[in-house]
Parts: sequence; structure tokens; C-alpha cells
Amino acid sequence: MQDPTDHARLLARHDYPVAVMAQLTDAQRQLLARYGHWLEALAEGTLEPATAEQRHFVQVAHGEAAPHSAFEVTWVEHRRALLTPPPAPEVDIAQRLALLEAARVAVAAANDEYEMRRAEILQRVQDELDALEVAFAKRLEPLREENAHAEEEARAAVLAYGSSFRYGRVQAAYARGRVTWDAKGLARFMESHPEVGQFRRVGQPSVSFRLHPPGNPDPPQP
Repeated sequence: MQDPTDHARLLARHDYPVAVMAQLTDAQRQLLARYGHWLEALAEGTLEPATAEQRHFVQVAHGEAAPHSAFEVTWVEHRRALLTPPPAPEVDIAQRLALLEAARVAVAAANDEYEMRRAEILQRVQDELDALEVAFAKRLEPLREENAHAEEEARAAVLAYGSSFRYGRVQAAYARGRVTWDAKGLARFMESHPEVGQFRRVGQPSVSFRLHPPGNPDPPQP
């Protein structure tokens, strides 16, 4: 019979690596991290089972019995994740884009319905809106012109002052001119002065999406 201290030694190890892709709950991940080394030793036969429950676990691990206990279900799910090869990148991307397409189509359909129902409501009050627009047009036009003129003069005054200024409820935020660089010119300059390259910074790549209209979809592109 195997020394019971072997069980105790493995049960004391709480650092079992859990497969990232395994579909486990937080409780199952905690269980596996705490008892994984002990369960693995039982499953691989390097540790002899000491109880009927442990012997049933070994049968489950070998595919000879169905899992019932939390230990057995967690171990089976974890091993299945380890034995399942990850999908090819193209397949994984295609699946994710298919989900994105479905989500965007749903959003577009909801937006179309919203615009249609909004147009129906607006149509019922369109005459009143037209009359209101006519009534306010003559009043608003000179006010807008006066506002634009006042803003232009205030901007010129703040630019001449060279600093932010506040009066009453209006805050005029002054900002110095933005410094820009000729990227193409700098690239040519760096060809003969490579030491300038240490100051070059490259941003993170980005991805944008476009939903094509219904019809024959484009073939997958790498």
C-alpha cells in the first residue's frame, strides 16, 4: 500500500496550472488549482487510490465511467480542453467576424425600424414644424449673424492677448499653435542620420470594420 504521506504531499501543492481555454467556472478553477497535482497523480497511476471515491475518479479519468462528483466533472472538462487543438487563426477570425456581422445586422435593422417609425411620427407633426421654422427664421438669422460677429471679434482679442480669459459665463481658452513635423522629410533625413531613429515612435496597429450590403459575400481574404 502506498504511503499516505504521498497523498498529503500532493494535496499540499496548490499551484496546479489550469488550461486557459478550459470552459470552467471560477469555483472549478479554484478546485483544480488546489487539488490538480493530486488528481493528476491519481489519473496517471503514480498515486494509488485509497478510497472507493478515488477509485471511481480513476475510472472516470480513463474513460471507463461517467463523471459525477465536482472533482470528476472538473477534471474531465480540463482534460478535454488540453486535448482539443486550438482552431486555425483563419477559422477563428471567420467565426468572430460572423458573430460581428450578425451583431451589426441586428443593429442596422433596429436603426432602420427606428428611423421609419420616427419618420412616421414626424410626418404627423410636419406642418406644425414647418410653421414653427418659418416663424423663427426671421428672428434667428440676425441673432446668429450677431453671434458670429461677436465671436470673431472676441477670438481676435484673445489671440492678441495671448492667454485664456474669462468674463461672466464665457470662458475663452487660449491654446498655442500645434507643432507638427514633416514625416516624409524626417524619413529622408533619417536615411543619412540613422541616430534620429531613436526618437521614432510607432503606434499600436488598429482594425476597422465595414458591413457590406446584402448580396454575394466576398471570399475570405488573408
